Amino acid sequence: MQTKQYKKMIYHILSISLLAFLGVGIYGYLKGALAPAYNFQQMTLNYERIGNGTQKIILLHGLTGSLNYWKRGLDDVSGIYSLLLIDLLGFGDSPKPKSKYDIEEHLTAIEKVAIKEGFNSGDVVILGHSLGAILTLGLAAKHPTWFTALVVIGLPIYQDRKAIKNKLNKISIWNGLSVDSRYKFICFFHPLFTTAWFRPKNIPKDVFRDAGKHNWVSYYHTLEEIIINTNIAQIATKIKDKKILFIHGEKDMAAPIDTLEEIIPIFSKARLEKLPMDDHQVFLVKPAEIWSLITGFLIDN
Repeated sequence: MQTKQYKKMIYHILSISLLAFLGVGIYGYLKGALAPAYNFQQMTLNYERIGNGTQKIILLHGLTGSLNYWKRGLDDVSGIYSLLLIDLLGFGDSPKPKSKYDIEEHLTAIEKVAIKEGFNSGDVVILGHSLGAILTLGLAAKHPTWFTALVVIGLPIYQDRKAIKNKLNKISIWNGLSVDSRYKFICFFHPLFTTAWFRPKNIPKDVFRDAGKHNWVSYYHTLEEIIINTNIAQIATKIKDKKILFIHGEKDMAAPIDTLEEIIPIFSKARLEKLPMDDHQVFLVKPAEIWSLITGFLIDN
């Protein structure tokens, strides 16, 4: 009798767990599929201004990130810089419409905030990590008169989806799946995968929590349109004479340094700072060192 009751209890627990799992997945799908269409006039990116220094800097985070990515080591630089931290379209607390998420759409959304806050005045520096690094180059190419210098951290350069998948598979199966076409289905279950159990040691809690704020539409199309399909070499030729500081971890598996080194000769005023012991999240691990490199670069230039 007790055995039957035990089996019945296990059955009910499994049934409830399965229904909860399916419920989370359905909610995740609908969250993206039923999102409103992008309306440039009505939708503005979430952003924060920090610091009161004379040098203006726009900061753009990476894929699945948010403006909270940059909130490390700011006490030492907030008196030097005036910082504009932006949640990219579809990420953080910015709108997540059902849209294309191509480079033009991302850039025009950033432009709207930059113009509103006066960060298009010609004396601005733009800083980006990973996805944000690509958008940094793109925005400078589109508006070269806005910026005096660029800082690019962990720039990902890949020939196609197969190349990026092969590289990320070497990190883990999970990383490989993140660029697989089936990953959009995994995105349906983000509330489950962004629990503390899955947090990598080098990702702070607030950054990891924000990594679940996107939906499958914003993630998948941004990955496809920006990271996989952007011709970075072509953009580079448009800003080849800009002052650029590249910062890159030599152990960065998500954005291998060898592909970056291939395009460095395009730039006439580029400096490459290689960090031999660091990976893709170098800023999170060494914010003070990164800010020191940035400050030194801007003083020298």
